[in-house]
Amino acid sequence: MLDKSSSVLSFRPPRLYTRTVQYAVVTFLGLLLLVTAINRHSTPKISAPSYAALNEAVFQAHSQKAFTPLVPKSDANVPVEVLRARRKPKAALISLVRNSELEGIEQSMRHLEARFNHKYNYPWIFFNDVPFDDTFKARTGNLTNAECFYATVPESHWSLPKWIDESRFISSLEYLGAIGVGKGWMISYRHMCRWNSGFFYQHPILDDFDWYWRVEPDVHFFCDIDYDPFAFMEENNLKYGFNMNILDDARSFPSMWRQTQEFMSEYPELIHPEADFSWILDHKNDGEYNNCQFFSNFEIGSLDFFRSKTYNTYFDYIDRKGGFYYERFGDAPLHTLAVVLFLSKRETHFFRDIGYQHDINKQCPANLIDKCSCEPTNLDENFYKLVPMESPQKKPDDSCIRLWLGGEWLERDDNGNYVKTGFEF
Repeated sequence: MLDKSSSVLSFRPPRLYTRTVQYAVVTFLGLLLLVTAINRHSTPKISAPSYAALNEAVFQAHSQKAFTPLVPKSDANVPVEVLRARRKPKAALISLVRNSELEGIEQSMRHLEARFNHKYNYPWIFFNDVPFDDTFKARTGNLTNAECFYATVPESHWSLPKWIDESRFISSLEYLGAIGVGKGWMISYRHMCRWNSGFFYQHPILDDFDWYWRVEPDVHFFCDIDYDPFAFMEENNLKYGFNMNILDDARSFPSMWRQTQEFMSEYPELIHPEADFSWILDHKNDGEYNNCQFFSNFEIGSLDFFRSKTYNTYFDYIDRKGGFYYERFGDAPLHTLAVVLFLSKRETHFFRDIGYQHDINKQCPANLIDKCSCEPTNLDENFYKLVPMESPQKKPDDSCIRLWLGGEWLERDDNGNYVKTGFEF
């Protein structure tokens, strides 16, 4: 899924670096470190009164009240014809997928249709940067009784922005690929992260919808979902739902938090008065971002939230800095920071009851064994999956999901073991 109009497409990750390339990379790194040091020195301090909660969180992290979960009302005994006759939120299951990923999205569809959508019949909307072929349309359409729509991403949303320096971008591809950052050398991956961050909700095919559920190819849904997550979100004034909260490789987005701090200093009026920064700040590391994030390949969200002027002011600010191409900014940390900045925690929901797996990351609720086809996982299962324990990256003392839950989920006994081991309802 590449932009063929860009000259950088001729690049392929080199197998062997010559001394000239090595020298260029070292020079680039030196300049980058120098610029970073200068920028850090000049980063404005956040001192406005509206940042009292943020400043306090730096020194009193983990002092927030424990999260109180909302419990969905089960539709398990409601006939399917009654469910389908109900008024439903204007919602869709959406997927960014290639023609070549047909088998992967077929697997995801089979799982979600069997576990949920055969009862509720929400439409599927597929996005691709090139038109879908007839085989893709026929085979996906045969897997559901719901409507299927097929949309092409505009070229302007899937290409190198005009303000990006191509030579600097190529240096980034070489460097991140060389040091082993996941997909650091892939051009299409940069476009994908940027599209998921700031453009998916702008596509006109979503104009008549209020809610989306993001579904990736090659994922698994292990448990019967006996309620409508879209209706649950709407009825409880929720804006964003997640399934995993994990630690990610900080080498992918080293300047995002600094840029976010600068944004907050310039736009203090946009920060939600109940914004809870405590779970994303490392009190042992001068209040720096701890690199925890919602695993965005599963998310259920309000399109109005992402369409808002507030969110787009933030996205545009970060986008113009070039981090999607000069570094490898992902949509997961950007969505996470936006949710923290612009929503209260009570507008966010942890879908622990939805058993799910994406690649090596998996979670399975312990209290729904009779409704799931997976081995129960503990609350901290995915904390070190993307950043191994042996990595030199600084890590918070508690797993990301415990930091988000707060309160009793952070308490330990005299032996250092967590008092509360699960989160089930």
